[in-house]
Amino acid sequence: MINALVVRRSTQLATVQKHARAAQYVRMSTDKQRYSIENQAAVIAAYAHAHDLTIVRTYADEGESGLRIKNRPALIQLIEDVRSGETDFGHLLVYDVSRWGRFQDIDESAHYEFICKQAGINVAYCAEQFDNDGSMLSSIVKNLKRVMAAEYSRELSVKVHAGACRFSRLGFKVGGRPGYALERELVDQKLQSKGILKDGDRKYLITDHVRLRP
Repeated sequence: MINALVVRRSTQLATVQKHARAAQYVRMSTDKQRYSIENQAAVIAAYAHAHDLTIVRTYADEGESGLRIKNRPALIQLIEDVRSGETDFGHLLVYDVSRWGRFQDIDESAHYEFICKQAGINVAYCAEQFDNDGSMLSSIVKNLKRVMAAEYSRELSVKVHAGACRFSRLGFKVGGRPGYALERELVDQKLQSKGILKDGDRKYLITDHVRLRP
C-alpha cells in the first residue's frame, strides 16, 4: 500500500511539471521574411512568458516548403515523439495555423494537431487572434485559415510557373544545369555580358539574368 502511494504521488508531480513545459515548432520557407525562425521564436517566447510556460524543446524546419511533410525532418520527429508517449512537455506552441504546412488537403494539418491533442498535448497558435479552445468559432477560423494556406500555395505555384515561362520566352535560363556544350552567361538589365558563370556560381542581383550560349 505504501509503495502504491509513493508511485501515485510521483506520477502526479510529473504531470504537474509537464503542464508547465512546452515545445515549439517553427518552420521557415522562402515566401515571407516575417515567417523567419527568429520572428516566430520571438512571438512564441512572448506567449510562453505570458502563460507561465517554459520552452524545453524546439523542433525547427528551416528553409523547407510547407507542401509536403516528407522533406521536414523536424515535424516528422515531433509527430514520432508525440506518438511514442515519451514527451516531456504538455504544450506545443506554433506561430500560426499555416506553420503546420500549406497542404493541399487541409485535413492533413488537422490530423497532426489531432495526434497532439490525443496524446494530451495542448496546441496553441501564438500569433493568431483566437484561442484554440475547441469552440465553434475556433474550429471555423482554423479551417478557414487552412483553406487560405492551401489556396496561397496554389496561387503561388501558378504565378511562379507563369513567371518562369515568361523569362524563358525572353531567352533567359530559369534554374537547372545547362544542356550539353552550353554555358551560362550572366547579363545585366541592358543585356550587357558580365561574364560566364562556372559550376556553383549564382547571380546575386535581381536585375541580372542568365542566358545560355554555346
